[in-house]
Amino acid sequence: MGVMRSARPIVAALFVFGCATSGASYPSRVSGTAVPAIVFPLAADSVRFTSGFGDPRTGGRAHHGQDMFCPKRTPILAVVNGTVDWVATMRPKAGKSYSILLRGDDGNQYFYDHLNNDNPGTKDNLGDPEFAYAPGLRNGKRVTAGEIIGYVGDSGDAEPSGPHLHFEIHLARWENPVDPAPALRAALSRRRALSAAKSAP
Repeated sequence: MGVMRSARPIVAALFVFGCATSGASYPSRVSGTAVPAIVFPLAADSVRFTSGFGDPRTGGRAHHGQDMFCPKRTPILAVVNGTVDWVATMRPKAGKSYSILLRGDDGNQYFYDHLNNDNPGTKDNLGDPEFAYAPGLRNGKRVTAGEIIGYVGDSGDAEPSGPHLHFEIHLARWENPVDPAPALRAALSRRRALSAAKSAP
């Protein structure tokens, strides 16, 4: 339940998928909004998108991200170069989730939620931070686009729906959310294209 164990950072780019990028933003326009170029945030190509941006939530709230369903403990990747924040050093209270805020060098903020809170082989909701975050991850740590920063889970209010990553993009500042779907789909297409090019004879 204490501070994370320190360990050598694990970099997924090239080592896992060959999807390294500088983390720089090369904006395109979708419905008048700049869309940053990012690395796809999951080390999996087969994901199910659901609960899209703007979907209603209890209390008159709106959903500010995209939910991507995939197996528990799927590695979560830094989408750009930046500095991590909001990393828990102790197990959250019941009903609360493990999450990460990535403050990108591109000036945008990227929010990851519902990281794993189960001990291996269980659904006990008693997992310490070492099962939510990559080894050595801590507040203020610098990360590179494509680096593993955490693991998919169902912490917080996600348990009824199953393991997934809730992902948000806030342009320039917090509380300025935009639909991350265009950036996510473009990132996944780039990775698939790169993978196909590498496997071509």
